[in-house]
Parts: sequence; structure tokens; C-alpha cells
Amino acid sequence: MPRLRERASHAEALRHLPDETVQDFLDAGLFRVLQPRRWGGLELDYGRTQTELCNVLGRGCGSSAWVQCVIACHAWCLAMFPPEAQDAVWGRERDTLIASAFAFTTGRGRPVDGGYAIEGNWQFSSGSNACQWIILGTPIFDGDGPPVKNLWCLVERPNWEVVDTWYAAGLKGSASNDIHVSGAFVPEAFTLNTIECDGRPTPGSALNPSYNYRLPLWSVFPYNVSTPALGIARGAIEAYVAYMAARPERANMAQRHLRISESAAEVDAAQALWLSNASALERLGPTGGPWSPAFQAKLRRDLAYSTMLCTRAVDRLATALGAHGMLEDTPVQRAFRDVHAVANHGANNWDLQAVPYAREVLRLPPLQGR
Repeated sequence: MPRLRERASHAEALRHLPDETVQDFLDAGLFRVLQPRRWGGLELDYGRTQTELCNVLGRGCGSSAWVQCVIACHAWCLAMFPPEAQDAVWGRERDTLIASAFAFTTGRGRPVDGGYAIEGNWQFSSGSNACQWIILGTPIFDGDGPPVKNLWCLVERPNWEVVDTWYAAGLKGSASNDIHVSGAFVPEAFTLNTIECDGRPTPGSALNPSYNYRLPLWSVFPYNVSTPALGIARGAIEAYVAYMAARPERANMAQRHLRISESAAEVDAAQALWLSNASALERLGPTGGPWSPAFQAKLRRDLAYSTMLCTRAVDRLATALGAHGMLEDTPVQRAFRDVHAVANHGANNWDLQAVPYAREVLRLPPLQGR
């Protein structure tokens, strides 16, 4: 963590993680925490792993925690693909890194003999500059009309390129750039229909029997994009305490004490909520569920709420630093920008995740488009 903290401003200036950080993560096996044991991974418990790791890494650098967590989860995703796709990626090198881009703008595919032809543009591919493969969320069209299905398509470089677009206020070092594909062929075995990843066996789970690879994908996925907020908020509290301790006239102010205590309590509560749901996954996962709609809606609600608690905790500190707190390289200011970037992910948006839970418990039908 100290090295990440020392490199945090450098990561922001580079707009991607320093090579040394990527290598540190590789050497420590941090990108393989959710990778199946069959392919040299650690196959750690889902949910708890992201929470505990980000609680440490995010204290030093929010961008580094984000990239580690997001890239590591792609090994979990790949483990649900057919065996041929897993062998193509990990059969040669087990430390091969995989990116993703699920938000397409013009990206689309069409059926061809043996698979699909895809092309177009995708947004927000964090850490893709360090990756050799990518999973692209692709609508598949067969003639006119709406897409007939949506697939995850696995594509190897050099069939895709990074477009330098990530000029953002927060998570500046995450390199969450756009992806362009001029035209690529994706074999059928290199695709995954995520609609079917709802808790039933996946194409890859026969090869990788751990419950990790049979979880209801979209309900648990937010662990990979919410937990960085935990470490970011912890780091902000530590930086705020250190800053106040160095100024006795402010350290003795009861108003500062209240802010520290309330923010710390919120972050502790958020961590407890993340871990409580992780424990539920550990209990239910090996049994195959059942994954009731109410449980899944609660899970998405809690992950978003935990993120909101961390955001509130940082906001309370960032507004009580004085003019010095506005300097870009101030740790609390960086945490403020980073935690808001995390909170702006759709999976972490409280407005989007709170309503479906309430409608579920009220036995109302889902809103259109959800």
C-alpha cells in the first residue's frame, strides 16, 4: 500500500497505472484471485475477496484498486465461457490479462458460418492498455429489426485497439478508454450468453466446479465495481486524521471529531454490509441457491448502498479541509474525485438499484426496461 500511495499522483499524470504497479500485481498474483485453480488461479471466495483486497489497495490509490478489481474479475468471467475459450487464453500463459467493454455505442455483431462477425466501438474499458484479450458486450443482429440476442464476445489483440478518450475527474489512472474493432471473427465457442448465467450451470462450470462460476452473474457483478469505494474512503479518513493531527488547533475542535467519527462509522457499516452479503453467497453458493428475486434485488440494493455510505463519508471530510483540501494532489481531494467516479457507475447508482428492491417486496412488476 505505501508504494501505491507514493505512485497515486504519478498514475493520475500518466492516466494509466505505472508499469511497476501492474508488475507488482502480477508478481503477487492479484489478477488471479478469482481465476480457477485448473488454470493456476487462487479461486478465492467471491465477494469477500474483492472487499478485503480493495479495503487495502484503495487506501493507497483508488485507480489501482479499481483496475486490479476489474481486471481480476474478468478471469471469473472467462471461467464461465466454453472450455475452448479458456484454453485459448490460459493454455499458453496463465498470467494473460483480459479487459472488458460492455457499453457499446456502435458495436454490433452478425451471425456468420461458425460464429459471429463484430465491429464498432465500445466505451469504458478500464486497464485495457495492459491486456491481451477483451470481452465485448455485443448485440447480435440478424437482418433488420432489434438485436436477436446479446452476447459476450472474447477477442484477442490485435483485432481490437484502444482509443484514448479517458479524460476524467476521478479514477484518472484507470485508463477507462474506448475500444474500436474494425472487423473481427468470433468463434461460437468464444461467446457467452449472459442471460443464461442466472445461477444454473454455465458452459465453463463443468470444467471449473467451484460455485463461483455458477453465481447469478448480474446480481453479484457489482462487487467488482463497488468495493474500490471502501478502500478509497478508508484512505480518505486516514489522510484526514493525519492532516488534522499535524495541526493541533484544528485537532482539538469537536466539530472535526464528529466528522471523523461519523465517517468512520459509515465506512465500517458499509464494510459489514459487503461482508454480510459475501457470507450469504458463501452459504448459498455451494448448494446452488435458490437465488430468489428478492435476495438478488437485496444484494444489488446493498452493494449500491454501501457505495453511497462510502461516498457520504468522504464528502463529509472533503468539505472540512479548508482551501488546502482543494489542491488536486491532496489525498482527501483525490479520494473525493475517485469515490464519486465509483459511485457514478450504473451498478452503484442508488436511484437505479433502490427502486427494484422496493417493487420486489411490494410484489409490483419490474419497471419497463429493467
